[in-house]
Formats: sequence, C-alpha cells, structure tokens
Amino acid sequence: MVSICFRFDDASAKSDHKLEHKVFDVFARLDVPLCVAVIPFAGASKPVPLSPQNAPHLFDAASAGAIEIALHGHSHRHRGNDARGRRTEFSGLHPAEQTRLIREGMHHLSSAFNHRIKGFVPPWNTYDARTTQALAEAGFEFLSAGFDVLRYGRLPVVVPITCTLRTARIAIPKACCFEWLAPVVVVVFHTDDFIEHRYPPRHDESWPAMSLAELEALLRWIKTKPGLRIEALSHIAIGSANGSNLRSSSELTLPYRVKVLIPPMLVRSAGWRTLPGILWGMVRSRSAFDAESEAEPKAGTKPKPVVLGAHDGKHF
Repeated sequence: MVSICFRFDDASAKSDHKLEHKVFDVFARLDVPLCVAVIPFAGASKPVPLSPQNAPHLFDAASAGAIEIALHGHSHRHRGNDARGRRTEFSGLHPAEQTRLIREGMHHLSSAFNHRIKGFVPPWNTYDARTTQALAEAGFEFLSAGFDVLRYGRLPVVVPITCTLRTARIAIPKACCFEWLAPVVVVVFHTDDFIEHRYPPRHDESWPAMSLAELEALLRWIKTKPGLRIEALSHIAIGSANGSNLRSSSELTLPYRVKVLIPPMLVRSAGWRTLPGILWGMVRSRSAFDAESEAEPKAGTKPKPVVLGAHDGKHF
C-alpha cells in the first residue's frame, strides 16, 4: 500500500483566505485529510496574531475536522541563513531564542484552536539540532520539513516532504512500483501554486502548477487508483512512533548505487524486505517504461485521438 499525505503551508492572518477556503472545500468534499501549516503571527515588522476574527475559514475548517493544524514557525521572519545558505527562521539561532519563539507560537495556536498542536513545520523547511531539541521539550510529536532529515534530541518523528504539487503525478506512479517498501509520498503546496492566486508570479518565479479544478482531478485520480491511500500527516507520524520505521532513502544502509534507484519517497518496510523491494521495484519500473515505449506511435503513423479528463495528461 502506498500512502499519500498533503501539506498546505503559509496560512495566516494575512494570507489568501479566499483561495484557502476554496482549497479546504475541495479536500472536504472529497473527504481527503489535509495538514495546514499555520503562521501564528503574520508579518515581520508588526506581526498580526491569528484569530477567529481575521481568519474564520481556518477555524471553521479545523472545528469541522476538515484540516489538521501544524505550527509553521513563529512569524515566518527571515532571521538569517543556514549552513547551506538557505533562508531560515530558526537554524543558527540561540537555543533560548528558538525555545521562546516555538513556545510562544505553540501557546498562541493551542489557545486559539483550543487543542494541543502536535506538528511543527519550519519556515523554508530549515532547522537545526537546537530546533528539534526545543520541539521535543515543548511536547511536539513530529516535525515535517524539506527533503533533508536531521534527527537530534528526543523528537520522535521527522516526516520530510517528497514532492510538490507540480511533480505529484510523476512521483506517485513511481512510488507505486515499489509497493513492497510500503512507501509514503508527502506532497507540499502553497496558494501561489494555483492560477487562482490573488498575486501573479514575479518575473523570476515559475508559473503556477495547476488550477483548483486540476487539484480536484488529481485527488479524484488518487482515490480511484488501487493500492493508494491518502492519510493525515499526523497518522503517518503516529505510525512511525509506534514502530513502522519511517526512513528516507538516504538513511537506508545500502550501497549508494542501490539507494539512488529509489524514487523520492519515504520507506516503511522492514529492513530484511528493503533490498528485495528495491529489486522488485526496478523490474516493475522497467516494465512500465517498456509498456509506455510500446504504446508510443511509430514514426509516420497518425496517433489515435485520446480524450483526457480534467487535464489527466498534464504532469504536476
């Protein structure tokens, strides 16, 4: 079974509420779980605390059980760069300051939503050992960030992303070839991934990945495929904490030339099944590639017309 999780970042008092509400509606109508990473204090200069008054759609969706809430940093403020030069709000910050920011954000969201916040998503997906230590001491159950996995302190679970909304249609079929590894695909997206976003992309930004209609088509496509299951991010974290052994490909104790054969996904199979699962996945991947090649029309022949439903032919 292949598990798929969706993580929606950057909701706040100042975000695109109209579009967020429409996204929540798509997931709710199709009964698909969604983790929303929420910024508790929006804005760097004069932070605006999140409240039911300035973001009612978030509280309505959370109270209805349509979404789960994760803490997305403190104010999404660019406080420096990490060791790789990437923007960060936490990496490199003094431990006491990291603890203060995390606890202040956690207490605000817990009070606002009237329940404990279990997950943490660092802005720009960057963090360090002190961040995980502060999260463990604050009682968080899991962290979800970028492709890198840093395990420090007593934080039990790290659930990194594996693909974006743009590449989901490519990543999911690849993961299906490696079903023996019990893979997990974590899809992350933002409001500016949609053409309905209120601001057009800047000249140095890529065009939106899809429309709301295409999002709905993607979710329906997943729900109709045998062997695929959409799960809440927190459920994957709980399963991992209970012994499902969630690992990225970089953590597998295998030769590098073998590990690179695994597509972007998380692995849950037992250690003794990992290598057979990879080998079987290689065979299935090759078979799928050959089938696609045979299906391509020969040169000089006219291909048969194909009717596509809701942009099924587009790669995301």
